[in-house]
Amino acid sequence: MTVVRIVADDGVQLAVEVFPNPAARVRLVVSHGNGLAARGYRVFWEPLCRHHEVVLFDLRGHGLSERGDAEHHTWIQFARDFESLASALVKPLGARVTVGALHSLSAVASLLHLHESGPRWDGLVLFDPSLPPPVDHALEPVHRDEMASLAERSLRRRLRFDDPAELAARFARSELFGAWRARAPLDMALATLREDAAAGNWTLACEPKREASIYTTNAGHPVWQVLRERPCPIHIVAGDPQRPGAGVPCRASKAAHEDTGVSYESIEGARHFLQLEQPERCREALLRFLATLG
Repeated sequence: MTVVRIVADDGVQLAVEVFPNPAARVRLVVSHGNGLAARGYRVFWEPLCRHHEVVLFDLRGHGLSERGDAEHHTWIQFARDFESLASALVKPLGARVTVGALHSLSAVASLLHLHESGPRWDGLVLFDPSLPPPVDHALEPVHRDEMASLAERSLRRRLRFDDPAELAARFARSELFGAWRARAPLDMALATLREDAAAGNWTLACEPKREASIYTTNAGHPVWQVLRERPCPIHIVAGDPQRPGAGVPCRASKAAHEDTGVSYESIEGARHFLQLEQPERCREALLRFLATLG
């Protein structure tokens, strides 16, 4: 594994972990949901390293990347950070078919990146993206209410922990996060916490206030337009919209497919963190999409 430091357009250093594979035809960029970190999805991405070059990308204020100013912790800046990534990867790693395998927050940010910068990807697989519906869509007020609820919950999160196992225990609570694979809660806890040796504890990389701000501003983005125009091949892999209590992301993903014609499938029984619940089926969906790229 190699760590590459990329400097964003405002000087913030963004962390990229590369798992090289000289024989690989495809470079897979794996990124994360709000408040999480790419390394925490290990049950999903680690088996992909066998046949692909895997790149883990933490958006600013998450995982190993610097936080930067709070005023730049925004959707449009996340999109610009993807442009910084796209511009910086080729020089040290060489040209390669590059496909995003992106969850939730990073999935939406990648669509904004397409809107801002054009077709910089060879393909995108979006896992349960938190797509804000158009203002006149029936799901728009439901999405707005769910984002407000998630923001409120974020603000109640603990910032510090005595041990990563404390946060892992929270991630393991299936009523909140779904039935994650056995090692996934600790993987995600270690990926999202930073050790403060001086204080003798661990601190969330993504501060609760910043996490909340992303939920409250997840509205008005032109993602439906991007999905309709599709500057590159795009496939959505969503949670199960028929599951009782299904969240808005999987329902909005199905609606976006119906409205824009974007390629789509759902995984039966899966919730929002589907890559951590059913990693094999998520990998299968990704590999089927890669096969369509020739």
